[in-house]
Amino acid sequence: MSGDWHAPDDPAGYRQALGCFATGITVVTGTAADGRRFGLTASSFQSVSLAPPLVLYSIRKGAASVDLVKAAGRFCVNVLRSDHAEIARRFAAPVADRFAGLDWQEGHLGCPALPQAIAAFECTLWATYDGGDHEIVVGEVQAMRRAPDGDPLIFFRGEFRPIAPAVQAS
Repeated sequence: MSGDWHAPDDPAGYRQALGCFATGITVVTGTAADGRRFGLTASSFQSVSLAPPLVLYSIRKGAASVDLVKAAGRFCVNVLRSDHAEIARRFAAPVADRFAGLDWQEGHLGCPALPQAIAAFECTLWATYDGGDHEIVVGEVQAMRRAPDGDPLIFFRGEFRPIAPAVQAS
């Protein structure tokens, strides 16, 4: 391994090192008590447990959607396709209506779901945990669906990237 070890006290350097871990990109959606739809881009999605089926994502503390998810008690994690970089940017930006002009449908629990996503997990809120400057949101999967094909949107070193085709052994 090359490179010198450094303390994680430089936020920019810390983010650059974390950026060396490729992640998938999701859009977490829900419906507030007043019927308004909300959503955010999250790259911190993962499975927690198979029995019960639990998943998690994390979100910056103070983000409006933290309280919206807590109040709604449910949310949907939409796994984005490789050609959905613009959707990821839209749900990460301060846009008044992130769903304007976007195809969506009501999921099993009433959350807005993106039908073009390669997978979607509709969850009830299981728990939230303190995660430093983020809050960790754990949901119990109540319904899911997946597309028969398609590649995920990947984020690596600060950029959206395609998955390289598999190399076949000769």
